[in-house]
Amino acid sequence: MKLIDNWKESGKLWSIQWALAVVVMNLLASLLPLIEVHVSMPVYAGLNATAAALTVIFRVLSQTPKPQ
Repeated sequence: MKLIDNWKESGKLWSIQWALAVVVMNLLASLLPLIEVHVSMPVYAGLNATAAALTVIFRVLSQTPKPQ
């Protein structure tokens, strides 16, 4: 896998921003017991699995070469 050229600018990449949003979602779900009342465990697991799959797709899309 080729690393990005300017890694200091990686915070601007939407795949990285999405991954950070998923991390925040998981932290909030683990820290706030109020969420457990509204979202059942299977629904949360499905949302988390969907977010993980989207993260992989976004990473692959962000690595496709741009036409010149």
